[in-house]
Amino acid sequence: MKIKPAYYWFAIFALTFIAYQLVQDSIRPNYNGGNLIIKYLLGVAPNFFPSIGIPALFVILIPELHNKNPTNVWLNSKKHLTAILISLIGLLSWEFMQLTTTKGRFDWHDVLWTLIGALIFYLIWTITPTKYKGE
Repeated sequence: MKIKPAYYWFAIFALTFIAYQLVQDSIRPNYNGGNLIIKYLLGVAPNFFPSIGIPALFVILIPELHNKNPTNVWLNSKKHLTAILISLIGLLSWEFMQLTTTKGRFDWHDVLWTLIGALIFYLIWTITPTKYKGE
């Protein structure tokens, strides 16, 4: 059975989106335990999961949005790096914007786990077989 590369990356996006929603809407608000490690992980999870899932979605979208113009070959050949960069710009901008707004709360741990999530995505990209990279 041959799986299209887009399905592979969309599955990663979907799993991280589901994990984000579960943590944000169900697990975190209902956790009453006193374990500090679990509280910490539940606190940074909403930053960690999107920094893996959003690049997975952009790996699908970049080739679709990118015209086959020879001057833009780098964008398509390095779509994983472009996807990580777009994701980090958005997620870190949101985190730093919280310094100036009353919505949310800025936390350096969130920044750290956003970067760790991006590294995890890069690791996933690295170990993924070439046939799923759409190259």
